[in-house]
Amino acid sequence: MLDDIGTLLRSFLNNALRKQPQRRIRDFGGYEVGKRRKLHVIEPIAWDTAEFLCTYLRIRLRGEPASREGVASAVAAALKNVSDEFAYKLTWHSDEAWSSVCNSVAEYLEGCLQIEPKPYDGSLTAQSDYNGWKSWEMVISGETPRGRWRHSWKEKPGDDFIGFHGEACMGRIFKIDLTGSDERWYWLIAADGSPRRGWPAAGYEASARSAACRVERIYFALVAGTGRMGCG
Repeated sequence: MLDDIGTLLRSFLNNALRKQPQRRIRDFGGYEVGKRRKLHVIEPIAWDTAEFLCTYLRIRLRGEPASREGVASAVAAALKNVSDEFAYKLTWHSDEAWSSVCNSVAEYLEGCLQIEPKPYDGSLTAQSDYNGWKSWEMVISGETPRGRWRHSWKEKPGDDFIGFHGEACMGRIFKIDLTGSDERWYWLIAADGSPRRGWPAAGYEASARSAACRVERIYFALVAGTGRMGCG
């Protein structure tokens, strides 16, 4: 059974790796098992992943804060150990392969780095009336998600989901007990580098329904190019 930080690390890895451009995944996996793999893409994949992990986690090496370069180097080393078979399966969108690769990278990082949740400093959520949102922005009781949500991990259903609008990944929600709260659902927007327009990239809600609705609200606002009201 994974502890909370192990679950969190694997969730973040899954988010960071799955949002890589499809061309990179194809180059990493090849066009047949062990054929035409372009391993130079490991470096940009590792750097993007390290940026994501260092944003949300406190990562140390021998007790000292680890640099992004150091984390990226560790991620790259772990990705180089991925077998040709599993690398190729990533190009099929195989959940089994993604789970195996994320777990393999996580185990490598856990073996050489000390990883802890980063204390929340409020930087990702604008301060306002409640839970970072103004009263008119609250998710109402009858609101339901419009997208397609599925379990992130087949072997652990029930508390970790990825949301899609068509083929586009909107974001991720998951429940984790880091605060002693029985119901705190964290959400992450699957950012593609577009301007945030005042919208937070992550936060939490009191239920899976509310978290999914929050992700969808922000996703559709970003797609429409709509900024958050009251945020300059």
